[in-house]
Amino acid sequence: MSINLGQLTSATLDNCHDTIADNIFKKFALLDHLKNNGGTKTYDGGVNVRVPIMYGKNSTTMRFTGADKLDNTLQDVIDAAQFGWKFYNTSITYTLTDKLINKGKEQVVDLIEGKIKNAENSLSEFLNGDLIAGTDAKGVTGLDTVIAASGTYGSINGTTYTWWRSYVESTGAVISYAYMRTAKNTANLGQGGSNVSFIMTTQTLYEKLFALLTATYQFNPIGKETKRLADGSFSVLEFEGVPVAFDEQETSGEMHFINVNNYKLGFLRGAEFEKVEKADPADQHVSINDIVVGCTDVVDRRASLAKLTAKTAS
Repeated sequence: MSINLGQLTSATLDNCHDTIADNIFKKFALLDHLKNNGGTKTYDGGVNVRVPIMYGKNSTTMRFTGADKLDNTLQDVIDAAQFGWKFYNTSITYTLTDKLINKGKEQVVDLIEGKIKNAENSLSEFLNGDLIAGTDAKGVTGLDTVIAASGTYGSINGTTYTWWRSYVESTGAVISYAYMRTAKNTANLGQGGSNVSFIMTTQTLYEKLFALLTATYQFNPIGKETKRLADGSFSVLEFEGVPVAFDEQETSGEMHFINVNNYKLGFLRGAEFEKVEKADPADQHVSINDIVVGCTDVVDRRASLAKLTAKTAS
């Protein structure tokens, strides 16, 4: 019986759609935390994602008595950040020789599953790497750029507008609880923001924190999210109620403080790990199926994010 490799792959991808997305998110601590704590959102479309930003106080608030004249001055306290869509593609390609070598349906299915698993691994690593340190204009903006005390992000200039800046501590020094506490507490300040929900760092700094544990100061994994990450096979500590995990793609010497209410990964509806089947090329013995993702990082309060850089373990 002749096996149509392209059709079998397409059907397998249909069946694996949800599994592919789940496996993408489970690969890395950052993606896993976003997926499982409301840090992702699907948008119906549009050239850009526009997010309202509150950047000032209403100065008409006043005390009054009797017939005092009220302040009705027009207030300009709302702006909008804009984030453009970025697209990712992973191809699952087979040749005629693949089909000839892998005889029988079972062997073909094994080949397909191996190709899909490789696509999952490749896409998750690529997307996660961009979320942390991406600088290519075609990809999402990395946290290294998002969390900054200056520079333009989301079409708003943080160098010009102080309210569009993150807390960044870049002194070259050994990592300490004091640095972490200041970063966390500073990111938690202010109205309109949420408390830090996740701290991400490198394996080196994570192991330094673990070595600093004492009988009087411990990172006890007692919180719900900390326990969930631990159950998901992530190495995790807890700092003042916030889970701390390392990501293998985290930038050397850095620690990021994020929360899923003010920082999200947005997906374009119709491009959420969607399968795209192509016609076989007329001039090649090749079958191709693609997995397509359309997404963008979305931030509505940059001040609710923080970062430590240039930190060492000794």
